[in-house]
Amino acid sequence: MAITAHIRGSGPSASPFDGIEVRDRDLVLRPLESTDAAGLFALIDADRERLGRWLPWVEETRTEVDTVRFIADAADERRRRRSLVLGIVVDGTLGGTLGLHYLDWFDRSAEIGYWIASRWEGRGYVTRAARHMIEVAFGSVGLHRLVIRCALDNARSRCVAERLGFRSEGLLREAQWVGGRFLDQHLFALLRHEFEP
Repeated sequence: MAITAHIRGSGPSASPFDGIEVRDRDLVLRPLESTDAAGLFALIDADRERLGRWLPWVEETRTEVDTVRFIADAADERRRRRSLVLGIVVDGTLGGTLGLHYLDWFDRSAEIGYWIASRWEGRGYVTRAARHMIEVAFGSVGLHRLVIRCALDNARSRCVAERLGFRSEGLLREAQWVGGRFLDQHLFALLRHEFEP
């Protein structure tokens, strides 16, 4: 498996998120660009019912303008070292996103979130993409603990966490408001020394 993560910049002022791009055969992880807005919105809109069962932001993504705003916000958050959102590109086509969220630099922890369009679901792309994100998080970013939270009935997301070696740390009762209801969530975590690249 050929993996390259290009990190530009050096010294104390350089961000650990500068210049990140991961390539693995037919899979590329890269920061979103403004030109991705139309394609990304089309993916969300086509899968609105499926994604909206688990992800609260789907309801707020009603037009392409919402996606333009999301991409701009993601770029700003990356510059401010608050989160890292990467596009999941399969065979040259944007298929979803993957992110490091809720970064806590003091405790060196973050949460991983992901989604992919239905046409690529069940083919291992999310697991591969998340594994690369873990390598970046525990490598050049220098984190110690990663968390994945997923709805109790979201079996696909739970399986990704388990395949990656995340350990169950419990149940978060009614922890997320999605689609007019509160969802219980699994809480999974992985520590740096537990990860096997």
